[in-house]
Amino acid sequence: MPIKADFKYLIYFFVISTALSGCIGGSKLGNANKAYLIGEYDRAAVQFKKAYRREKQRYTKGEISYYLGECYRKTNKPRKAHSQYKRAVRYNYEMADAGLYLGDCLLASQKYEDAIEAYEAYLEKEPLDKRAHNGIASCKLAMNDSIRTRYTVEKIKKLNNTRYSDFSPGYASTDYDQIYFSSMRTEKKKRKKSRITGQGGSNIYMAKIDAKGEWTDPELLDETINTQFDEGSATMSADGKEMYFTRCRYDNEQARSAEMFLVSRSGGKWGEPAQIEIADSLLVAHPAISPDGETLYFVSDMPGGQGGKDIWKTKKGGEGGWGEPVNMGSVINTAGDEMFPSVRLDGSIYFSSDAHIGYGGLDIYRAVFNEEKQDWEVHNLGHPINSEGDDFGIAFKGLEEAGIFSSSRGSSKGVDNLYEFSLPKLEFSMKGQVYSQKTDEPITDAYLRLIGTDGTNVKLNIRNDGSFGAKLAPRTEYVFMVASKGYFNYKHKLSTIGLADNKEFDFEVGMMPMEDAIVLKNIHFAKDDPELNHDAQQELNRLAAILGMNKEIVLEIVAHASGEGSNSQAVVLSQKRAQAVMDYLMDKGITTERLSAKGVGDSEPITVTKRQAKKYKFLDEGDELSQRFIKQIRGNSNKEAAHNLNRRIEFRIKE
Repeated sequence: MPIKADFKYLIYFFVISTALSGCIGGSKLGNANKAYLIGEYDRAAVQFKKAYRREKQRYTKGEISYYLGECYRKTNKPRKAHSQYKRAVRYNYEMADAGLYLGDCLLASQKYEDAIEAYEAYLEKEPLDKRAHNGIASCKLAMNDSIRTRYTVEKIKKLNNTRYSDFSPGYASTDYDQIYFSSMRTEKKKRKKSRITGQGGSNIYMAKIDAKGEWTDPELLDETINTQFDEGSATMSADGKEMYFTRCRYDNEQARSAEMFLVSRSGGKWGEPAQIEIADSLLVAHPAISPDGETLYFVSDMPGGQGGKDIWKTKKGGEGGWGEPVNMGSVINTAGDEMFPSVRLDGSIYFSSDAHIGYGGLDIYRAVFNEEKQDWEVHNLGHPINSEGDDFGIAFKGLEEAGIFSSSRGSSKGVDNLYEFSLPKLEFSMKGQVYSQKTDEPITDAYLRLIGTDGTNVKLNIRNDGSFGAKLAPRTEYVFMVASKGYFNYKHKLSTIGLADNKEFDFEVGMMPMEDAIVLKNIHFAKDDPELNHDAQQELNRLAAILGMNKEIVLEIVAHASGEGSNSQAVVLSQKRAQAVMDYLMDKGITTERLSAKGVGDSEPITVTKRQAKKYKFLDEGDELSQRFIKQIRGNSNKEAAHNLNRRIEFRIKE
């Protein structure tokens, strides 16, 4: 299970639970206890470290270590947190989830073997906790990197302040040239540093793309939106005229409340925000409006969820303008925390979670509704969008596979930055070489006809060196035919349907002279075996297609053996091979009248061609691979390779 970056629930507008009374040694720790209870983790960590140095009792040292680990975990410092949890476990502190969080922090620190060990130790006490089982699965996922994608990811240097967090972006128009995002930067208003994270408080900023295609400097929004409290996680309506955002009110004595607001824009100016009242809960946050404006998704810890923070939805209507909240269910929500929802134009929902199987930290997931199953299907977006850090708050440019998200990757201090991502278009092509099977020389007067299911129908001339090449389209089936005077036509099928990576198809097109024997390279046999292998069947499929296009051809199938018993045994074996080829072609629709089969044993050895000599360094062009010659070849593997060349099928055209 990925690390729970609880400070995001606070700064990114999540409430801190008040059910902590009596913890951390009660009044004994004074200021540390109070700071922790109201969520001031940065300040609490300083106090806990002082208390630990003064403490003598083992159990209390373990207790302090646990809550110091909590402070670091909730401010996204997993490397510091895991050493504190490890110490708490060593001191036998009885808080069971210390072992779970130790595993989480080790996972986020990319110490996968140690994390698995911590999870397994925790499962001995809590064998049914799915979070730990998912944590082990997450370690294996990260070690194998089994969901690596073709997305490219790059930090937006123009928008990011390297010292403070910038996060949770959202596009403001269908031109996708303006964004709103949250930031903890302090330069604009000289605000005091947060006692929670050590960074500034959160405000909403806006940036545009200028005429040069560069992002402008971020601008702080009006004071009607940004107040002395924390604001952020802004999401826009489809027309860009309404903004939904979260405000987190707090004081020094009470738990913090997260509330959602709606503000409208008219004449280029924002009006006065109005609170969205949906549920009787201290926590309603992270609004995400559907493209049609009818459904509002949000995050809450209200009763009726799956545990932790869940994603909920509500429809327009009801007394307060919105209907009864509905939990998004157990496929999306877990016993951990799900947050930062966003809705794409195709209806799919994106969110971050710390309890689904992932790479560590918060990972981004896509949920698609399956009409047949009447339930959601959830998929991890994989590397490089997800990382060992916190990855969250994704925004797409409509249906384009590009956009912006936020991530703490590479930051030991838990600082988030904005990243652009895109999925490069798939690139497919074909190339090849056309040559004569008789001479191995390029054929320069041939042409290629390429036909595709996308409407492609082009004629390509073969280059002077016998080569050809063409670009191919995604999700398309093709047939291409090569033709040249005096040669049988060559025909082949290929497809780019279902291919997830770039690919260049490479062909060697050996053209068969009409007046000479037809030799198919791939019709070779294993020693003492008359059965056709897969490669042979593929080549015979091509031959059957050629015979289908050239009805006048009548073939004699001549099979050869080599180094396989006596002369008579070799003849019998080669006859079986010839008959196997004939039977296969007949099954493909070639009539009996056009075929005959003959086995010649090892009486007609092959003569090595230039192409074969280039491949087999122990042979020279013109060598005749008789049984006597093969016996003189050094090395058993070389001898067997020579025999394999002899074990072939020839197709001779009968007059």
